[in-house]
Amino acid sequence: MVSEHGPVRAGEDDSFAHSLARRHAVLSRPGRSSPGSRHRCAVLLLSVALFLQMGAATASVENAPFMLFDLADAPEQFQPVPERAGMTRFATLDAISLEGAAGTARLVVNLALPPDARPGVQPLDARVTYRPDGFVDYWETPDLPGSDAFAFTLLDLSGPQPQIEGSFQVRLCRRASVMQPADPKDCRTARGTFASELQID
Repeated sequence: MVSEHGPVRAGEDDSFAHSLARRHAVLSRPGRSSPGSRHRCAVLLLSVALFLQMGAATASVENAPFMLFDLADAPEQFQPVPERAGMTRFATLDAISLEGAAGTARLVVNLALPPDARPGVQPLDARVTYRPDGFVDYWETPDLPGSDAFAFTLLDLSGPQPQIEGSFQVRLCRRASVMQPADPKDCRTARGTFASELQID
C-alpha cells in the first residue's frame, strides 16, 4: 500500500495516529472550547507530533542501506556503494543493481523485476556475485535461482526515489576467471539481506 507519505510496509498501521486525530476533531467542534478541552487538544496534538516523529525515525533506520552476507570465508557485512545502487526502467522489466564493499571484496546483486513489482514477486532473472579480490577465483550463481530464492519486504520502484529491501538464498559456484564458466562441482550455499535506495539511470 502507498500513502501520501510514501510506501507502507506489510503490517504497518497508522490507525493510532488517525484515532488521535479523530479525537482532536471532536474536541475542536464548536461548543467544546472550554479551557479543559483546549488543554486536551494541545496534549493530543503533541501526541500526534511525537508519534509521527517516532514513525519517521523508525522508517529512517529501517531504510538505512545495508548488505549482509553469509558464506564460508566471506565477510559478513558489506558497505553499500551508493553510486552502484541503480535501476534502469525498460518497457518490460526493471533492471536493478546493488553493490557492497568490504575491503577488496565485493558483493553484487543484479535483478530483473517485472514493472510495478510488489513483495511476493520473484525476479525474471537474477545474479549474485561474490568477488573476494577481483575477477579471479570468485563466486557466482551458475544459473537462474530457484522460485523461492528471493523474498522482498519492500519494493517501491515506481516513484521518483525507488527503494528495495529483501533477502536471498542461492547457490554460488566458483569461477577461476571471467574466461571460465562456473564449476558446478565447487559450489556453496549463500544467504544475504539488503536494503537500499536506487538511483534511476
